[in-house]
Amino acid sequence: MTAANEFIPSGGQAEESAGTEIFGIKLTPQVQAIGVAVLGLGLAGYIGYQFVLPEMTKGGEIKQKIAESKQTQQQLQAQIQKKAEAEAKQEEAKQRRATVTAMFASDASANTLLFDITQLVNRINAGVRTESDKAKLTKFEPDISKTAAPAAAGVPTPDPDILSDTSFGPSLAGKLRRKKFKVEFEGNFAQTRNFTRNLELMQSLLVVRNLKSELAQSTQQVSEVEFQKGKIVPIEQPQTRIKTSFDLHALLPLKQEEKPPTPSPSPAAAATPKP
Repeated sequence: MTAANEFIPSGGQAEESAGTEIFGIKLTPQVQAIGVAVLGLGLAGYIGYQFVLPEMTKGGEIKQKIAESKQTQQQLQAQIQKKAEAEAKQEEAKQRRATVTAMFASDASANTLLFDITQLVNRINAGVRTESDKAKLTKFEPDISKTAAPAAAGVPTPDPDILSDTSFGPSLAGKLRRKKFKVEFEGNFAQTRNFTRNLELMQSLLVVRNLKSELAQSTQQVSEVEFQKGKIVPIEQPQTRIKTSFDLHALLPLKQEEKPPTPSPSPAAAATPKP
């Protein structure tokens, strides 16, 4: 029998009102939503830690490698530019050396130097009829005072023509050859000036050392005179002759076998870093 105002819930409603509990916490819709959110955050963190973070680390490493590659490329470009500049300077030095070497005498021109100077004297005497008035090359002798130092057994004798002193500067010692001659010339003032001027204009590189000029013995002769109309008139005025002596140096480049070997670049300098 049912009392008045008494309500008995049905079985479904009673189960719903009781609810589900875990560890003493009722799983209401709000609690379930919070749980799903926390679970989602945890899953997202796990995925980020396992997959995203390594990819970010790899990306940073790739950026660092790219930066290092760019730096290496810049270094390579700088090295290439320096190498090009060095090659240009070396080529310029070779051209200057070739220009300077072309000014030197050659073995052939040094061997014909006496003939060339004799031809020069003959040109100076062109038009001069009197033998006593002609310019004369009175001496032209090779200087044989230099002797090569004795070489050790099995070693070739060094070339005595190689410039071993510092008379032309310390930087040229051992880098040139020199042939030395003793020269004497006799003529009047105009002939002497013409001779020395044309000697400087010769194609071979010639250097005059120990130049000495003095009046020749013929100039000291007594003049013959006669008395004409109350005056003493010289019959023949002797020509003033000048005797000039000097050492003539013909500078020649070293022979091919005498040139010092060109230093080869070291392996460290030749190695090129790779990017």
